[in-house]
Amino acid sequence: MQRLFKLKKVLKTSSMNSYAENFRTSRASIKSRPLSPQEIETLEKNGNRCEDWSQISVDPAFTPNRISGSSFSGKVHLPAFYGTLLMPGDVSAPTGIYSSSIHDSIIENSLIHHVSLMSNIWVMQGAVVQNVGSLVANGKSHYQIGAEIAVGNEMGGRTVRIIPDITPELVKMQLFSKVDSETSRAFIQQMETWRNEVLLPYGIIGKNAIVANTNIVRNSWIGEQVRIDGASKIRNSVALGNLENPTYIYDGVILENSCVQEGAKIHSTALVKDSVLMKRTKVGNKAIINSSIICPCVHIDEAEITHSFVGPLTQAHHHSLLIAALWPEGHGNLGYGANVGSNHTGRMPDQEVMPALGMFFGLGSNIKFPANFSESPYTIVSTGVTASPQRLRFPFSLILPGDPQIRVIRSDLNELRPGWCYGKNAYAIARNAYKYALRGKGFVAPEDSQVLSDKNASLVLDALRRLQVPQIREIYTEENIPGLGSNYLKESARHFAKSTYRQFLERYVATKMAMAAEQDRSLLLQNPLEIRKIFPGDLLREILKEIALPNSFEELLKTYRALEKQWSESVLHGTDKDFVRGREIFDDYDASHPIDVAFIEWEKMRFEEVLHRVSTLSKELKGEN
Repeated sequence: MQRLFKLKKVLKTSSMNSYAENFRTSRASIKSRPLSPQEIETLEKNGNRCEDWSQISVDPAFTPNRISGSSFSGKVHLPAFYGTLLMPGDVSAPTGIYSSSIHDSIIENSLIHHVSLMSNIWVMQGAVVQNVGSLVANGKSHYQIGAEIAVGNEMGGRTVRIIPDITPELVKMQLFSKVDSETSRAFIQQMETWRNEVLLPYGIIGKNAIVANTNIVRNSWIGEQVRIDGASKIRNSVALGNLENPTYIYDGVILENSCVQEGAKIHSTALVKDSVLMKRTKVGNKAIINSSIICPCVHIDEAEITHSFVGPLTQAHHHSLLIAALWPEGHGNLGYGANVGSNHTGRMPDQEVMPALGMFFGLGSNIKFPANFSESPYTIVSTGVTASPQRLRFPFSLILPGDPQIRVIRSDLNELRPGWCYGKNAYAIARNAYKYALRGKGFVAPEDSQVLSDKNASLVLDALRRLQVPQIREIYTEENIPGLGSNYLKESARHFAKSTYRQFLERYVATKMAMAAEQDRSLLLQNPLEIRKIFPGDLLREILKEIALPNSFEELLKTYRALEKQWSESVLHGTDKDFVRGREIFDDYDASHPIDVAFIEWEKMRFEEVLHRVSTLSKELKGEN
């Protein structure tokens, strides 16, 4: 039932509803009249032609002066043209129809200029259609409502039914939440019912939209504030926009059988087929998106994404490849030449990969399938690593190429350093959090970007317990520690990981306790061991089996402050080694590598806020407030 409720909510708020309602009400209330003989005479003098002028209806206030060099056929409704509109390049021109061929269309006050063929189109108020080859709708398009996209396994094992306004939550429900056949049928029926309600017998050019310098637009719904300029082809697609988040599609783009949501930008010969681009996505510079669902605020340049579900705030650049990926949490990065795409066994392309939250695939890395990294958030695959099929269960890891001189292990194993990204690369984690807060504001829930989340704490706890071994070894593999995947672990790295994971859990618990006390000041007088009982579930109880908790809230606040200070100092000094090395190589390193002042100030403000919160709680604990 949750799935049906979520779908109903999305359908109810879709901007496509207003178009359908507007169409129905305007058809019922539209005032029109036939052309007068004098108007027909004026139109023909201005170079216009029509086999049957009686098929043309006009607004009562219509005048023919703004129509020239055009031909009309079928039933066409014309408005009273007035005012001017801006064409691409900020060239102002009077509304009207010039040097165009119009068939079976409804035209509101807009600018139509040099359109070779417009057929079965509703052009809405303030729209500009300029220098377009073929703008045609044949009435058969379902505008991708209820269409299926196969992500992950290319053989179709995971299909998602889409709508133009689909959300990440609806996608995840279909992929990862099993329901009975009755609920599944009801889900599909709800989509089909809504499709019948909103489908119109016309293609749409929405209010204040622009379609210019484009060869083909076929069976498409171009929504309000969508700007298309210089696209190669738009076919069987829906592009939505609004005043706050206009959508841009330009410079050689091919868009087919796809949905593009508000605020997206597609440019520079990008190719998008059979896909969904959610809000604020950016795709450009010859990128290829095929049979994929891309979540909000994802940036893709010069990369190929195929049969994948890519979570929010992910970036893919520089000729990287992502195939058959289920990456619901996103926040990741693909470096130059990263090949996350060995999904073919030689028999069929039926393998897939599950990257983790915040995962980074380095330069030239090669990931063989099947691979499941979903339990290893914020893990980095280092430059040049070739990773064999595996399931990795250690968060914040660094995967390095294996050492060929270690002869006691298989040659295909890489070196794993669990916890390294948290213990040694705090700057990167914190700066990513800063970037996510800016890029995802209003489009990605802040809790989706939290490092100190319940899920991450649960995964860290599991990893910490996996590192408890009955026998100390110099080298560990999957046989000794399940969850290492196709990697080996050195004893020194195991020791470091245990310490780092405990530090993460201590910071997580201290943060949760402080937040609870801010909501209920009476907790300040209780022993922290008693406070843990108010938290739902077993997570906190299990964590406290692995770490010590102070006996008083006063000591807890001191611990919280110390942990946050340690973290902030690690962040602020995170690039010190880079500067030492850089100065040895470049004489002008400092001058040409300015510090990211905005991020540093953001981190300082974050820490100062923590100090203020701790100070406030401490004063209340001592009765000073």
